[in-house]
Amino acid sequence: MARTQFDVCIVGSGHGGGIAAYVLSTAGLKVALVEAGQRLRAGLDYGKHTDPYDVLEERLKKGFRNPVESLFGDRRERDHFTPVGDNPNHGLLKALGGRSLCWAGHTLRFGPGDYKQWPVSYDEVAPYYSRVERFMGAYGMKDGLWNMPDGEFLKGVPMRCSESLLKLGVDRLKAKGRKAELVALRKAMLTQPHASGRNQCHFCGKCGNCCVDAKYTAANTAIPAGLKTGNLTVLTDSTMVRILLNSDESRVAGIEFRKSDGTADQVDCKALVLACSSVETARQLLATRTKRFAAGIANGSGQVGRNLTSHFGHTVVGHFPQVRSRDTSADEGTGYYHSLLTALYWEQPNKDFQGTYQVQCGAGYAPDRMMVRDVPGYGAAFKKEWIDRNICQAGMNMQGSLLQSPRKYVDLDPEKKDRFGVPLPRVHLHYEQNDLAMARDCMERCCEIIEAGGGKVIARPEIAANRLVIDYNHWVGTARMGRDAKSSVENTNGQSHELKNLFLADAAVFPAYPEKNPVLTIAALSWRMSEFLAAQARKGAL
Repeated sequence: MARTQFDVCIVGSGHGGGIAAYVLSTAGLKVALVEAGQRLRAGLDYGKHTDPYDVLEERLKKGFRNPVESLFGDRRERDHFTPVGDNPNHGLLKALGGRSLCWAGHTLRFGPGDYKQWPVSYDEVAPYYSRVERFMGAYGMKDGLWNMPDGEFLKGVPMRCSESLLKLGVDRLKAKGRKAELVALRKAMLTQPHASGRNQCHFCGKCGNCCVDAKYTAANTAIPAGLKTGNLTVLTDSTMVRILLNSDESRVAGIEFRKSDGTADQVDCKALVLACSSVETARQLLATRTKRFAAGIANGSGQVGRNLTSHFGHTVVGHFPQVRSRDTSADEGTGYYHSLLTALYWEQPNKDFQGTYQVQCGAGYAPDRMMVRDVPGYGAAFKKEWIDRNICQAGMNMQGSLLQSPRKYVDLDPEKKDRFGVPLPRVHLHYEQNDLAMARDCMERCCEIIEAGGGKVIARPEIAANRLVIDYNHWVGTARMGRDAKSSVENTNGQSHELKNLFLADAAVFPAYPEKNPVLTIAALSWRMSEFLAAQARKGAL
């Protein structure tokens, strides 16, 4: 490739990188977007509506265990990190758009109470939430919750039948003085015509493989909008292997990358934006060590890789026989989860644990994804009971805020490296008593709600460290923002304290983590950072 110096190089094309590419190229900057994977086409490379039996033999021959196509399950990276402790995992999808291609679409704002632990306020971020919601096309209902504020919504999608019975249970408990709300979910899927020109959702339920691009992704909205400016250059099949500094190591000069055939090249830039994911961004900063940065780029505080946290949880399943005779033909909807149990411990913390949790609630009968699988027996009676349990089920999936601690962090594996010689990241996860107490409270609360709604609990988890499930796509916090350079990696604008032309646009910047899904906040902070970067460029400060 011809050696051109770009104003900005962005590494990673997911939620944060995609928004940064759009905002910066729209601002008139010359931008290079570097992505390790290839461009995938919705409905062709993934999201094909096919009878599983038609492709079963072909998929088995290719080594797939699941007859149903899954973009993330089929294409996710494996053996790309080293797990340490209580069954950590790490999701990584190399493709243009990254994990925005397969996310569930949930768009929840963090609230004023959540930002009390941040060096920025909700009011500072709120305008960017609005811009992102409008840009993505987010649907939702106006619920009036102070710590999960309403947004700029398209027409909302209602709950399913069994979820409405969960809401009945919540309302009955609220009448007795319990604090909780059960509301319809908010997602970035088009329920009305939208400026992006994407197709509207046809409610097939296969949102992780959206075949018609009704769901927002960086690849179908942000990156095409950036390309239309003429200022964005996209480099696929390009894996960053090293951050390059200038001669006195005072500024980033660019990056070195490798193609899949092993050939090397580099991008020269005035500013670098990392949007690789919380684990991968920490890995890249730690892996580039120089005379000035012996512990890794921008790591004078020693906080790169620290403060790792995610969401964790378990699932409780209820059975509501009163909905057995309903019409199930419209059960697929926008994925499994259509509602959310929230507003728990916002005002009055639980005496047994710090933080709180939310519960993603789903229901419905979708033949390609049976929620209830452990039905005993065989033959006709087994089939009848299996269908009945799935038609009448409601699933409650805990999403708890994992306690930050010194035993949860990312560092580099001293022995294992990737194919280009970069050390693999090690992900350390050790559950605390705080986490177990939160999980136990959630399990008890879910069972109580199911029974209050007239249902029966048919599956409840064992609460133990080896039974909890980590959300490997929700890792945050490994390069947190802050006002003090001694205890944080970058400032409140996502700018490195030590290298003024290095910026971060992913969840690594989170200084604290509530129970809510991270994507909307990643995108809002990326937009905010990008406007700041563009202003610096106009001043000639890059």
